Amino acid sequence: MSRVLFFINHCLFLAVVLTWQPSAAAEADYFNVIEKLHVNLLRSYNNQIRPVINHTDALNVELSMRLTSFNFDELQSRFSAIGFFLMSWKDPRFTWSPAEYEGLTTIYLPNEKIWKPDFEVYNSYGLLSKERAFASINVLINNDGTVIWVPMSNMVSICAPDATYYPFDSVTCTTKIGSWTHNALQINIIPKNNETTVDISELINKRMSEWNIKSTQVSVEVKKYDCCTEPYQSLTMKFTIQRSLSTTITIPTIVIMVLILATFFIPPAMDAKLIVGVFNLALLCGYLLYFKAVLPAGNENTPLIVSFYNGSLVVVISSILSTILSLRWTRLSKSVSPPTFIRSCLSGRIGTILGVSHKYTSNNLLVAKELTEKVSQQFVHDDGESQEIEIKQAWTNISVALERIMLFIYFSFIAFHVISFLG
Repeated sequence: MSRVLFFINHCLFLAVVLTWQPSAAAEADYFNVIEKLHVNLLRSYNNQIRPVINHTDALNVELSMRLTSFNFDELQSRFSAIGFFLMSWKDPRFTWSPAEYEGLTTIYLPNEKIWKPDFEVYNSYGLLSKERAFASINVLINNDGTVIWVPMSNMVSICAPDATYYPFDSVTCTTKIGSWTHNALQINIIPKNNETTVDISELINKRMSEWNIKSTQVSVEVKKYDCCTEPYQSLTMKFTIQRSLSTTITIPTIVIMVLILATFFIPPAMDAKLIVGVFNLALLCGYLLYFKAVLPAGNENTPLIVSFYNGSLVVVISSILSTILSLRWTRLSKSVSPPTFIRSCLSGRIGTILGVSHKYTSNNLLVAKELTEKVSQQFVHDDGESQEIEIKQAWTNISVALERIMLFIYFSFIAFHVISFLG
């Protein structure tokens, strides 16, 4: 029995050995083929030499980008485009017959061992030696000499914002990619598949960013620089981005505007008018400080919304001063009559336009009623009391006239800024 078991175990061992050896041998052959091809391709290869047969020939480099993320720091005028590039070119030194290498048609090599186009961001925000545009990624090489390199890229370029129409503003940021040393006669940049836009199908921060991609544009530009006689090529990518926080700013602005307008319909002699005015003043100052923190200081034009808040601040301060004077006039002025020329103006066409030509206006009925009740209760009908009522009424009319003039100015101010935003 023991001999039978020994025979069975021996047979199983032989079966395992016989089945394993071909697989191990095949794996060893694969590694040998890869190593042989690797050695043969790089044996006399110099990665400092441009891969062309004739030195006068231009090397065609196909180039395209797929954007995965972006960031715009308007305070520092910095635009970052993150994604990966698809580059391809022909290197005649990387050709082989697949039949000589067990049918192998592709191989991966470290990118630092082969020649690559020295592409950099022309309008880079940082120094080239510190902020490299392309990551170190292996290259794929086909047996016909086609080299495919798909590096991840973080291109940081200068982009000056224009916040004139904040928060409805948009800005076009331009990123230029090109060879730093090879001119257009040595490297010819070709957009892959003649693409005219950047692929944003894999953009991951469409909903998380303050800015949205509105449109993109890709073109090849040729330019001559003062340093050199030969032209240089660059792939120019334009990203037009739109701010997406308009409601966060517009709704509070509308509320503040309504509060300011409401103060003009409160009778001048009421303390509530002064309280609401001070509250509006605090809101305006708070938002102006906010704009100072979030908007770039070097903006060429003053943002319209900042201009609107500045003008509103002037109107609110003027309204507060007018209210203080009105309270003083109606409560303390008992014998000092307003200047005659002011009373004559308000009793004429100007007063009619402002609605204060009548002796008692709707805005000062409360004051008149209080004075009338006071007179009725005291049963005083002498000329002095009547004169006091008339003087207070005149001062009240002046206060109402000032308020309505400021209301007209503020309405005009609002209309101007609305038209500017829409235009």
